Amino acid sequence: MAKRTTCNAAEILRNRYLKNDPERKASVEAERVSAEIAGLIHAMRTDAGLTQGQLAELVGTTQSVISRLEDSDYEGHSLSMLNRIAEALQKKLTVVMTAKDPEVGTLRYAFHLCMQMLRRRQQLTIDALAAKTDLDRDELIALERNPGYRPSPLTLHKLSRFYGIPEQRMLVLAGAITDVPHSITEQASRFAAQSASFANLTTEEKRALDDFMKALQNDH
Repeated sequence: MAKRTTCNAAEILRNRYLKNDPERKASVEAERVSAEIAGLIHAMRTDAGLTQGQLAELVGTTQSVISRLEDSDYEGHSLSMLNRIAEALQKKLTVVMTAKDPEVGTLRYAFHLCMQMLRRRQQLTIDALAAKTDLDRDELIALERNPGYRPSPLTLHKLSRFYGIPEQRMLVLAGAITDVPHSITEQASRFAAQSASFANLTTEEKRALDDFMKALQNDH
């Protein structure tokens, strides 16, 4: 049987630089976590309508510290500082430990991206989506911004109905069901690799989202 080849740039890079290299994989994972924390702090601050200086004053630190915390390359985040920021923004800090199974992580990351992109494709704000689905705004923010967040079954039920995704597939994607069809894992991996940025959906990202939705809606 001929060896399968790939034209996917992200997959080529992963195979070339990460395969069978635990240290490189750990480094990439650390960078991903740092970037997610930095993005979360920035998003919460801007949602609150605060400048870096104003948030620093609420937290009791300096603007330069907040700037470093919002830098995706910064690796010095501490739970105590994150908790101070959460309290200043009237949020609750929750620490989530997820399975190390790479397939589970890929599925949840794809779910995180998919929820963001579907909402943005319909040009809905978080508040508008909360009103249309009768879901809590804070939970919608959490499931979009934190790939490790585990939404409630009721939330998944309402989102599956709103977006037209079979509930069983939604539960699989969110990590609530562990018996995952190989085709879904493969599609999720491809979708995540093609959708690294979602501030504005590019033509390629829209195509990736459409392909992923077709895979999720196909029960066969």
